[in-house]
Amino acid sequence: MNPILSTENLYRQFPVHGSAFGEKRVLTAVAGVDLAIMPGETLGIAGESGCGKSTLARLLTALMPPTEGVVRYQGKDLWKTSKGELSLFRKEVQMIFQDPFSSLNPRMRVYDIIAEPLAIHRIGSVSERRERVAALLERVGLSGGQLTRFPHEFSGGQRQRIGIARALAVSPKVIIADEPVSALDLSIQAQIMNLLQEVQRELKLSFLFITHDLSVLKHLSDRIAIMYLGRIVESGSRDQVLSSPLHPYTEALLSAIPSIDPEKRRKRVIARGELPSPLSPPSGCPFHTRCPYAEKICAEVPPGLDEKEPGHRAACHFSERIYRSG
Repeated sequence: MNPILSTENLYRQFPVHGSAFGEKRVLTAVAGVDLAIMPGETLGIAGESGCGKSTLARLLTALMPPTEGVVRYQGKDLWKTSKGELSLFRKEVQMIFQDPFSSLNPRMRVYDIIAEPLAIHRIGSVSERRERVAALLERVGLSGGQLTRFPHEFSGGQRQRIGIARALAVSPKVIIADEPVSALDLSIQAQIMNLLQEVQRELKLSFLFITHDLSVLKHLSDRIAIMYLGRIVESGSRDQVLSSPLHPYTEALLSAIPSIDPEKRRKRVIARGELPSPLSPPSGCPFHTRCPYAEKICAEVPPGLDEKEPGHRAACHFSERIYRSG
């Protein structure tokens, strides 16, 4: 089976200007990322704030071009396709944004928000669009009678449901969800996650789910990739990454998940200090300045994202020694 959406050696850099006479520097938000999303699966991306997750999402939805590397949709280089193919891509790959309070136009009624992508892609007549929008609202747990309301009349969870309905309006094949539950209360998070799972099963969608919370990915993902300073440092199946991590950063993220069951609590592993600036990332392994296991080679030689076991990759010089030695 071929991936529906993939990247190869993907980079995105931004020039940063200081004072009028200061030196021009470059911020590398995404650094050499290789990803593949298979038809019908959910790939989870996790990492701290500032690690490049949202920039990656914008690259994958063609909201910005890469500085280097390739984004492929159904095997075709996205930035070498025709205008018509790019338009089809924008229809078939939709995004759910993080903040339901800012992702909806406050001056537009709910009907217009959900119907706008239908109008842009010239799908259906006016009456058909109204029927489809009403059906979509019902599908995401709202009422068709709320079509004439404005976003400020809804709660945060209801607004996110409207955002989901908008993403589903044009019958996409891939949905990229950028922290879609992080701004919601815990009880509402569970409802939205259940809704996303139901929609994926019914419509056989491919999902890229971005979050900083690994406990969310436990319930949603088939595979997981861990991102640090713009790089993928570990990837594998959900069980491989969550049950048998092979990178110290993944171990630190997992140990930060609270548990009320003493038998399920992990050894506390603390990443020292703060996330380094992407303007001046550390030499060698980017995590070595915070890693409790770092040695001299870690500061000098960047580790490759190597396959340590079938389907399980990690960018660490000492994965086998730390996690497989017993």
